[in-house]
Amino acid sequence: MATLEEQFEQAFIEIPVDDSGRHLLDAEAVTECTVRGDSATVTLDLPPEAAKRDAIAAQVRERLERIEGINAVTVRFSDETGTAPPAGAAPAQPEPGVPRQPQRPARQSYLDNYDAVIAVASGKGGVGKSTVAVNLAVTLQRMGYKVSLFDADIYGPSLPIMMGLRTTKPKLEDNVILPMEKFGLTMMSIGNLVEEAAATIWRGPIVHQVIEQLLRDTRWPGGDFMIIDMPPGTGDAQLTITQMTELAGAVIVSTPQDVALLDALKGVSMFEKVDVPVLGLVENMSAFICPKCGHESPIFDKGNAEKAAGQNNVPFLGRVPIEVAIREGGDSGAPISTGSPDTPAAQAFRHIADAMLARLEAL
Repeated sequence: MATLEEQFEQAFIEIPVDDSGRHLLDAEAVTECTVRGDSATVTLDLPPEAAKRDAIAAQVRERLERIEGINAVTVRFSDETGTAPPAGAAPAQPEPGVPRQPQRPARQSYLDNYDAVIAVASGKGGVGKSTVAVNLAVTLQRMGYKVSLFDADIYGPSLPIMMGLRTTKPKLEDNVILPMEKFGLTMMSIGNLVEEAAATIWRGPIVHQVIEQLLRDTRWPGGDFMIIDMPPGTGDAQLTITQMTELAGAVIVSTPQDVALLDALKGVSMFEKVDVPVLGLVENMSAFICPKCGHESPIFDKGNAEKAAGQNNVPFLGRVPIEVAIREGGDSGAPISTGSPDTPAAQAFRHIADAMLARLEAL
């Protein structure tokens, strides 16, 4: 039997969005889809002048209510705050001379039992975002804070390996997921719920629903900090997190190359557009430090991230050197900040944590 996610996806595929034959998923018209109990809420992004707009909303309601277990469906449009009018009803008209203002969906209250929810993000993959997220969380815990870690990278979760929980499955209690514990942290990742070698092939609405389910159905204990390891890019998952949590700020990770910095600055722009403060930029893989003589070799042109931060009025939190021990710790499930506090890399993460805390205090 098809999963609920697959049934929703099939329903959206069956509904054409225009005469060209494109369906709702082809047109990327489904911007949000959430299920609570037997009720579903769908947000559609359709042009206000679309002749079939109301008819499409009616088709969505009718088709989704045929899914077993779904008894009520609410359809909203992304440019309106209320529910869609019934088929055939005239859409509400704006006042003369007053342009329609786009409205971002209101944030939910998930993770509101944490003093600060921090997103660790990057514009592209491969820059060490997860390494920074894990070691930042561990560093904060060693500083005496109560910290949790959430892996929001649905397509490429790294935390199970990096935290030494590769074969661990979370426990259930009264249909609630109990977060796993390691190094004094509580954490959750989709990687601990699916087979490691399985490819996750989900469209945007399904990603949205999976993230919400992990936020809603996990018994997060609350505390001082929730560190969210974001997926790379500026897509559905990032917008979902900004809509479902009240982020205190975002830490952007980049390497010094221009190609990485260009994408990192796109990440800065995205968070600014959704009213999330950017706490600062971290330069990862800044320079290789020889473990024998201590000589620095700037393999990726050290210092460019700090320069880019200054040019774009973004705080610079610090740089992390290239150390073999960082890679070894990530692969073995023992992050360098857990057992080698005197190494240059561990000291770099402590400096970044201090700079982030100062930035939060200033905000």
